[in-house]
Amino acid sequence: MAHIFYPNVYLKHYAADTYHLFTHEPDNIPYFLSELVEEAYREYQICEIDVEELCWLCFDDDSFSYVGFRLLKPKNEYEKLNNVAPILWSVISSKLRFQDYFEFDHKLLVYALVCYLIKSKMIQIESIAEIRKHEVLKTQHNKYGLSQVNEANFLRQGFIIDEQYYLYNIFFDTTIGAATDDFPYTIKIIKEEIPNSNLFTRCDEKVAVPADKMISTATMDFQKYRGITVDFGDIDKLVKKKEIIVQYDPKHLEKVVMIIKPDRDKAGLSFYHIEVEELWNPEKVRDNFVFTNYVHAQYYPDKKIFNHIDFSVNQYTKAIFEEKFRDAITDSVIPIDKYGDEHYKIWCVESDAIEISTWSKLVCATLDEPFRDLFKEMFSLG
Repeated sequence: MAHIFYPNVYLKHYAADTYHLFTHEPDNIPYFLSELVEEAYREYQICEIDVEELCWLCFDDDSFSYVGFRLLKPKNEYEKLNNVAPILWSVISSKLRFQDYFEFDHKLLVYALVCYLIKSKMIQIESIAEIRKHEVLKTQHNKYGLSQVNEANFLRQGFIIDEQYYLYNIFFDTTIGAATDDFPYTIKIIKEEIPNSNLFTRCDEKVAVPADKMISTATMDFQKYRGITVDFGDIDKLVKKKEIIVQYDPKHLEKVVMIIKPDRDKAGLSFYHIEVEELWNPEKVRDNFVFTNYVHAQYYPDKKIFNHIDFSVNQYTKAIFEEKFRDAITDSVIPIDKYGDEHYKIWCVESDAIEISTWSKLVCATLDEPFRDLFKEMFSLG
């Protein structure tokens, strides 16, 4: 679970909590790390590494000491004492020798070191272009990089299709709607409320493993989204050309912008492009770029239904974003509806009958937390 209140959290400021890997089966090296651990173990055998130094590096760390509790096995003479209170605390607090109190599986110790280094030396991804450079997308994908996943078995942190387990994209919010749900709220909305839909998402082979090798670190969560009912009224009488709606939070200085543009499809039927984008307070941007969540949809007023909804991430340079946020085109020639320098599509759903209420729930589930109430305030609720 991640509660996002600042921009760029996923790529720049959200720790890789690898200690979660030791929660259920600490002695089981995950498939996706096995080659790296084997390579590190070969180096460990060649080099003269002080086991005590390695233990102090990994386990004398408040945010990683849990791994020591799960991984280190007390020697026989200390098992009863350890059952009363973990002796790891005594070893660390009294600066005792780890080797005097614990038995070691040296490969598992190297596994712990690898996970510690991933956590503490995490590479910070600087742009969407860098993500694209490393992606290896599933062979069958469209021009946006999305593959059809109608038949997938959706789980909390990823999905299984064609006997491969894929993690959800890093920008996909995996929050569940109820504590006992088996897959994210976004997927739940689509499966329960959009009949005969086609669902597309990114399937990156770099974050996939054989289905029988998958592991899950998901826990229960009690967050629940509350959807809204939107009354568009006579939108076709109100919107004759492009309209821009901006909702502003004077307390936290965030904005939600909605753009509505009339169009016609290939059959000549009138519809509207409806775009919703979150705009962070520029003072919260700590990098030279910023990511924003963006939802695009196609709405048919005659039928009062949507037939297409997609979610993307937009990337802006900080300078351009600041001008976009100001919404002062006479000064900067940068309009508030300017598109991002990079447009990275995450998922898309298509159907002949997507209800307005379903669209609103999907937008709420996709926007980061500071923007959900702002989005609701744009409408008179039915």
